[in-house]
Amino acid sequence: MKNRGIELVVAIFGLALLAQNANGADSTTVEVTIPKGTLQGLETQTVLNGVTMYSFKGVRYAAPATGTRKFSVAEEVEAWDGVYDATQHGSRCTQLCIPAFRPVIGSDDCLFVNVYTPSLDDCASLPVMIWFHGGDFNFGSGNSDIYGPDYLVENGVVLVTVNYRLGPIGFLSTRDAAAPGNVGLKDQVAAMQWVQENIVHFGGDPSLVTIFGDAAGGGSVQYHMLSPLSSGLFKYAIAQSGTCLATWAISYNSTASSFALGKALGINATDSTELVNGLLNVNSSTIVQTAFNLGTARDAMSGASFMFRPTVEVDVGQDIFLPADPWLLLKNGEINDVPYMMGFNLNESVISANGIRNAAFFNNNFDAFLPIDLNLTNKAEISKISKKVQNFYFHGNISTKDVLPYIQLKSDIYFTYGTEMSLRIMASYMVNPIYHYLFSYDGGLGFFKKFLNVSLTSGVAHGDETGYLFYPAALGVTPAAGSTDEKMVYAMTRMWTDFAKYGNPTPELSTNVTTAWEDMTTKGNFLKINSTSSMSSKVFNSRVKLWVSIYKHILGNFAYLFD
Repeated sequence: MKNRGIELVVAIFGLALLAQNANGADSTTVEVTIPKGTLQGLETQTVLNGVTMYSFKGVRYAAPATGTRKFSVAEEVEAWDGVYDATQHGSRCTQLCIPAFRPVIGSDDCLFVNVYTPSLDDCASLPVMIWFHGGDFNFGSGNSDIYGPDYLVENGVVLVTVNYRLGPIGFLSTRDAAAPGNVGLKDQVAAMQWVQENIVHFGGDPSLVTIFGDAAGGGSVQYHMLSPLSSGLFKYAIAQSGTCLATWAISYNSTASSFALGKALGINATDSTELVNGLLNVNSSTIVQTAFNLGTARDAMSGASFMFRPTVEVDVGQDIFLPADPWLLLKNGEINDVPYMMGFNLNESVISANGIRNAAFFNNNFDAFLPIDLNLTNKAEISKISKKVQNFYFHGNISTKDVLPYIQLKSDIYFTYGTEMSLRIMASYMVNPIYHYLFSYDGGLGFFKKFLNVSLTSGVAHGDETGYLFYPAALGVTPAAGSTDEKMVYAMTRMWTDFAKYGNPTPELSTNVTTAWEDMTTKGNFLKINSTSSMSSKVFNSRVKLWVSIYKHILGNFAYLFD
C-alpha cells in the first residue's frame, strides 16, 4: 500500500507535462544582455488584462550538475558566445512521473530559472519574487504549465521560478565529505545569488527580493529563514503550506537511507566514498525509481513517504546550509529576521481522503502516525501517545466513515502543528512582523483539485491557494470576469505583491482587500482568507494544544506560548 495522496501529487506534476507551451501566437522575440551573455526571450501579453510581459525561460543559473558532479554543490555557469535561446523551458530535474507511461522524466542538466517581468528598464527597480515549487522535495518544476506568471506580473513585480535537484539526486547524504547533503537547497541558494547578480537587467531590484513557495517550497522558505547560507539574499519571505518541522521535510537517518539505496542497486559498499562512487555509475532514472520503492506504508503515515529529504549537515570543509536541527535553531533564535508570511489551507489533506479505506491497517499500526522528530523509543510511551491521538480524532478505532477526522489528522501531522509551533517560537524572538493566514476560500480555481477533478470530498485542499496566485497554463482556465474567483485572484495577488513591495500585505485597503492584516505576535493572530476575510486568533486551537502536549519535551520553555 502506497500513500495515495502522494501518488496524486505525482500525477499532478506528470499531467502538466501534457500541456502545450503557453507562448501566445502573437509573441515576439526580445533580447537582454547579462554579464554571462545575451538572452533571447519573448514579449507576450498576460492572460487576464493583456499587460505586456517579457519572459526568459530555461536560463542557466549554475553549470550542469552532471557526471561526477551529480551529487555535488552546483558550480558557476560559464559565459557563452552568441545568443542563448530563452524562449522555452529547460529540462525538469530527474523525477518520477506516473502518467503518460513515462516512469521517470527530466534530466540531471536541470538548473534553470524562468524570469518574467513587466519591464526591461535597468532602472525600473521592481520588487522581485523568487518561487520555489512544491512536490515533497521529489517532484515538480518551476515551469509555467502550473506556475504561470500572468497574475503576479500584472501587479508590477518580477517573478523568478526555480528548478532545483530533487529526491536522491538533490538530497543524498552520507553526512560526511562523500555526500554532505542538501544540494537541492543549495541549488536554491545559487539561484538566489544569480538573482542578486543579474536581476537588474530584467528591471528588478536585487535589494527587494521576496522568496516564496508552497509545500516543499514553503518548507524550503522556512529553511532559508534559518540557514546562514541564505542570509542577506532576500528581504521578505512567504511560506505557504510548508514547514521544516514536518516529517516529510527532514531526515534523521540519511546515512542509513543512502546505504539502503546502494544495497538495493547492488552496491555493497563498506564506506561512503565507495557508495557514492558506485552511485555515480548508475543512471539517475534507475536511482530515482529505486529510491521511490524503498518507502513503506508505515513510513508514509507520518509523512516520510520518500527517504531522501533535507538533513542536518556536519562540517567537512564545505559551506553548510543546515548546521543543526531546525528545532534547535528555532529555539535558539538563530533566524534570518525579515518580515515573514506563513500559513496553510483549511482542509490541507482532502487530496488524501481516499486513504481512509485503509482504516484497518491504520488501526493495527497507529503508532506510525507519530512524527519521527518525537524520537520515541519507549514502547509504553509510544502506546500511550498513540491512544491519546487516536481517541482525540476518532474516539477509538478508525472506521472508513471517519473521513473528516482522518483529513484533520493528516493535515495536522503534515502542516498544522509544525507551522503553529515554529511561528510562535519565531514571534517570541523576531523584531520584524509575522503575518499568519488560514486560506478558507473554496472556489473554482482550487489548484490540485482542479488538476485532479476531485469531487469525493469538498474543502480547501493543499495547494488550492496557488490557483489564485498563478495561471495554470496546463488548464488554460482563467476566472470569469466579475466572478468571486476573479475577486479572489485580485485580492491574493495584491496582498502577496504588496508584501513583496512593502513588507506589509495590506499597507492600504482596496475594493478587493478590505481587511487590515495584523501582525501575528505571540497571541497567534491570523487572517482567515475568504470572500469576507477577517482577523481571528489561535487557529485550530484544540488540535494545536493536543500536539503541544505531545511535544512538551521538545518545546521546553516555549510551551507557555500556547497557554
